[in-house]
Amino acid sequence: MDKRILELRQQIDSLDEEIILLLKKRMGISKEVGELKEELQIPVEDKGREQEIIDRLTKQAGRNLSEEQLIRIFTAVFKSSKQVQK
Repeated sequence: MDKRILELRQQIDSLDEEIILLLKKRMGISKEVGELKEELQIPVEDKGREQEIIDRLTKQAGRNLSEEQLIRIFTAVFKSSKQVQK
């Protein structure tokens, strides 16, 4: 295999590891949010907050990540976050 492809794949592998660490941290914070929501009797789902996040991240995404891709990715993140909040 071409050395350039292997080097790029190593970069992707490294980024994947960073993404996992960040997702684990996000889920931990989401769990804390869920505990607080339960204490305050606030519903887990907050579509307004989800749209806020999508809007903010869409502005940051630039050209390498379309809004459609961002929505697909974060829909999965939101679903996982809601699961740990219950």
